[in-house]
Amino acid sequence: MNFIKKIFSKKRNVLIFYTAIVLAVSYFTYFKNYDYPPSVFWDENYHIASAEKYLQNVMFMEPHPPLGKLFVALGEHLIHPNDGINKSGFTQTDYIKDFPAGYSFAGVRFFSALFAWFSALVFFYILYFIFKNPHTALLFSSLYIFENALITHSRAAMLEGSHLFFVLLVALYFVYLVQKKSKITLLNYLIFGALAGLAVSVKATGAIVFFLFPFLFLADYKYLTSRTALDIGKKVVLKGVFVVIGFLIIFAALWQIHFSLGKIVLNDKYYKGSEDYKELIKNVETDKLKNFPIMFKDNMTFMANYNKGVPNLDVCKPDENGSYPLVWLVGDKSINYRWEKSGEGVRYMYLQVNPITWFLGLAGIILSTILIIGRVIFKTPIKNKNLFYLITTFTTLYVVYMAIMLQIERVMYLYHYFIPLIFSFILAFLVFNYVFEEKIANKSKKLYLGLIILVVIIIGTYKFFSPLSYYQPLPTEQFEKRIWFDFWKLKPIK
Repeated sequence: MNFIKKIFSKKRNVLIFYTAIVLAVSYFTYFKNYDYPPSVFWDENYHIASAEKYLQNVMFMEPHPPLGKLFVALGEHLIHPNDGINKSGFTQTDYIKDFPAGYSFAGVRFFSALFAWFSALVFFYILYFIFKNPHTALLFSSLYIFENALITHSRAAMLEGSHLFFVLLVALYFVYLVQKKSKITLLNYLIFGALAGLAVSVKATGAIVFFLFPFLFLADYKYLTSRTALDIGKKVVLKGVFVVIGFLIIFAALWQIHFSLGKIVLNDKYYKGSEDYKELIKNVETDKLKNFPIMFKDNMTFMANYNKGVPNLDVCKPDENGSYPLVWLVGDKSINYRWEKSGEGVRYMYLQVNPITWFLGLAGIILSTILIIGRVIFKTPIKNKNLFYLITTFTTLYVVYMAIMLQIERVMYLYHYFIPLIFSFILAFLVFNYVFEEKIANKSKKLYLGLIILVVIIIGTYKFFSPLSYYQPLPTEQFEKRIWFDFWKLKPIK
């Protein structure tokens, strides 16, 4: 009887209700009509070509790990909206220029949009586990749910939808383990590594989640029976080994799937594979695990050489879409993915930020940094050790990620900021709860009213910029009203 009462407690009922709200609202922002526009844009040309090669068992190499493109292929396979359409030309190239008439994007975009939709729920639960307050978690979930740039890019047949989902999943598991206030088992470390393997298997930038490991161990430090340097070192190594094992199992398995599907070579295109790799393909031995080292080495070599060939930002044309990492903090620079003139104006598919969510994230970064500096230099007292620990964690992740980005010389784009953007949202939530903890506990009506007004502003701003996210027609004069800052580089088509 007590168990039943616990399940149906008020707080649990509220949590279930808010879960439903998050899923329902984010369905309309991220998933509804995800197959629109019925036209290719940005890097879909590359990823759909890769997906079709998987479906037709054509061997290829790519500059990214395989999981994201495997999901693109799986969506097309499961939904198969293009049965009867000749797609044989898709496997002849790494970049599809012309799509046959009637081609549907419902399959290739499915999993990206699905993961982007479910990411809203994962984000909500990250916030909930941080502070166990469903009300503030729901209100701050609006930062993700109504972020225009995330919506535009994540609904496409590209990698960021699935990538962000797995990065958020690692963050959720980390927060859960830290907040459960009990010993973290070796199985927990194994699962953590496996989840990290999923994140890295979409894009290499997912490796940022490994920087959560030292913070995970420090949270587990108080449960050590012995705290000698030797014992601590042994525990670090042991738990690190379990993380690595979990990672390698997932990472290697997904690469093996990639190799196994590549049974056919078209036009002698081996992507500069070694003679040993060529022989494996000819003998149809790519599905044998013993051959994994040869195939993996060749693919890593191709990946490294490919990235060397990507031009640096400083040699690109002035009107190119690339941008420097530091300008991403303010949403610079927007990208016009696609446009089409219509009787009602021009339809745009623009990578345009929601400035309210973007600047709230920036505020979270600045304030969290001030809190940390205040503690380190001026020895300011810590109001809540647990929240401050998480503030330190996610600030570190943000700084490390951006520091790495600043070292990369190749051209990069605004969507490369999505991972630290999510960290900035989490930091905004953490700082808010840290500063207003007492008022939240006392259920301050003014505080909640202020939050509700802020959410209304976020939704209104999202709605204002949504024509650029959903390929809706805009007359030139309406487009120009959305040029709030010159550095966004928003340019109307006349």
